[in-house]
Amino acid sequence: MERTKKALRLGIFIASALILFIVAIYLIGSKQNLFSSNTEVHASFKDIRGLMSGNIVRFAGINIGTVSDIRIVADSSIIVTMLIRDSYTEYIYKNSVVQIGQEGLMGGKIVLISTGDPNTGKVEQGDYLPVSTGLDIQAMIVQATEMFDEAKNMVASLSSIAEKMDQGDGDIARLINDNSITTNLARTTSSLNASLSDVNKITTKINNGEGDLGKLVNDDAITTEMNRIMVNLTATTRQTDSLVNQLHQTSYSINHGEGVIPRLLNDRQMGLSVDTAIANVDQGVVEITKAAETIANSWIFRIFSKKKDKSKDEDTIKHEFRVNGGDTIVIPSSEERLPEVHENR
Repeated sequence: MERTKKALRLGIFIASALILFIVAIYLIGSKQNLFSSNTEVHASFKDIRGLMSGNIVRFAGINIGTVSDIRIVADSSIIVTMLIRDSYTEYIYKNSVVQIGQEGLMGGKIVLISTGDPNTGKVEQGDYLPVSTGLDIQAMIVQATEMFDEAKNMVASLSSIAEKMDQGDGDIARLINDNSITTNLARTTSSLNASLSDVNKITTKINNGEGDLGKLVNDDAITTEMNRIMVNLTATTRQTDSLVNQLHQTSYSINHGEGVIPRLLNDRQMGLSVDTAIANVDQGVVEITKAAETIANSWIFRIFSKKKDKSKDEDTIKHEFRVNGGDTIVIPSSEERLPEVHENR
């Protein structure tokens, strides 16, 4: 009886172990699609981002298969083979896009298949599906880390700037901490407002026609007077032009005419004749002067002359005669020399 009990216990243990082993194999096989018909499809990636055989293939949030094989065929091409249960292949089309995703933030890699166009037909055994890059969580984490570092450096720089501003370094710090700049700015603003007020007053006066500038802006009498002056100036200019033309004609007549003045200016022979006549006149004056002196020295003139000046010496007596009805000629005494007459003037 005791030996029988031991054999029974051993049989029960072995049976239980076999049952557990069978259940485990079933579960593992079902998970790896070992006990169902599958369709094998492929996708070519440049980077599988840590994908491994046995990872899940997911479509529309449903696990439809697993990754069965990964092969490197070139330095930029990695072929991933996927086993998809036949019950789901009718929803996957030849242009359905494959991409590598991640299950959660820290989960493993999975293969995601998106829907395609039914017109391209259902996927078949050995088809290659197009690939999309998808999101790279690790790259995003690296970029986020770099951004955090840059933000940290930026915060440090801002802290340094804030410290300098608190200590009063730089123009901005002086503008924040020093009240004199604000005071000067207020004073400048006040002066500017006063200047604007003065400008407004001046503008008001001009608009009201006060002062010369206001009259010049608002009164058209000055403009009328200026127009009249311009008209007179135009008339004067025309008269001046006419006078200039007459002078030009006169000058041309003098230079090219046949009158006395052109002949005096241009005819040398006539000039010599005029000089000779003037010389003859001078000679006649000399002769008249000599005759007057003879008369003055005659005893008859001395007897009847009552204009003798006793206070002067007889040797310095001079006599005056009127010639040609107006000119007065002074006749010196005999002891004075007669003026010399030049023949050529």
